[in-house]
Amino acid sequence: MNDDTLITAVKEPFTDVHMTTSVEQIVRRGRAVRARRRIPGLAGALAVLAAAALAVTALLPASHPSGAQLAAWTVAQRPDGTIYVTIRQLRDPAGLQAKLRADGVPASVTFFGGQNPSCHAYPKASPALTKRVISPYHGSGRRYTVLVIHPSALPGNAGVLISASQVRHPGHGGAAIATLAGLVQASPPCTGS
Repeated sequence: MNDDTLITAVKEPFTDVHMTTSVEQIVRRGRAVRARRRIPGLAGALAVLAAAALAVTALLPASHPSGAQLAAWTVAQRPDGTIYVTIRQLRDPAGLQAKLRADGVPASVTFFGGQNPSCHAYPKASPALTKRVISPYHGSGRRYTVLVIHPSALPGNAGVLISASQVRHPGHGGAAIATLAGLVQASPPCTGS
């Protein structure tokens, strides 16, 4: 027996068998079956991602302060009532001022527009405000300012002034940014209260 004889012998019993299902219907059914088989895998992958997100959130330190986070600045209120203001970029002074006032700190914030002429320096020293300039990346030149406000130590008629301006260095031919933070006498035109 050769190959042609074998092929003919196998074909003859099936000559009366005809396919009534269209090729498009077969392809569509195959795709539907494959899609149904993928759903449990996708659901499992989504469940793993959700669990990982919950785990990361749960592992964050409980002492991490909550607060408004922007690229330019952060205002974080600690459980003891102390407010930390971190200024990374001098942008959106009105937003920073609004956030401080919403947190109960009478404040006047200006960047490069000059200080509010309605604000007058507070005549007495107070431990209500401290300022630190921090350079977290050694040698990178990136610096940011952290102001620590103790609202409970603010005198009753005082508010916080935060202002930044460009300062020229006559001997160096360059300019630098100076951030000023201090206490001012609280008044509606100056600090909103």
